[in-house]
Amino acid sequence: MNTRRKVAAWLHIAAAAFVATLVAGLWVCAALLAPSFEGSFLPELVTMFGRPVAVALLVFTAVEAAAAIALLRGQPWAVHLLMGVGLLQLPVFPIGTALSIYTLWSLLRNGG
Repeated sequence: MNTRRKVAAWLHIAAAAFVATLVAGLWVCAALLAPSFEGSFLPELVTMFGRPVAVALLVFTAVEAAAAIALLRGQPWAVHLLMGVGLLQLPVFPIGTALSIYTLWSLLRNGG
C-alpha cells in the first residue's frame, strides 16, 4: 500500500473520531441543559430531530472508521467503501470536500 492511501485512511479515522466526539459532546450538553427548559417544547423538539441525526452520524462515522481500518489492513473491499464515504462527504464544505477530493484522488490513482 502506498503512502497516499495510508494518509487517506488515517485522515478518515481522525475525521470519524472528531465527528463522534463532537456528536457525543453535543448529546451530553443537550441532556444537561434539558432540565433548564422544563415546561417548554424545546427538549422534545431536540429529541425528535436530534436523536435520529446523532444516531445516523454515529453510524456513518463507525462505517467510515471501519473502512479506513480495513484499508490499512489491506482489505480490497475497503477501497470501494471508502470511495463511497468520500462521495457522501463531498458536499460537506470545506473539510469534507477537501477530504473527499484527497481520498478519491489517492484511491483512484494508477499503481495505488
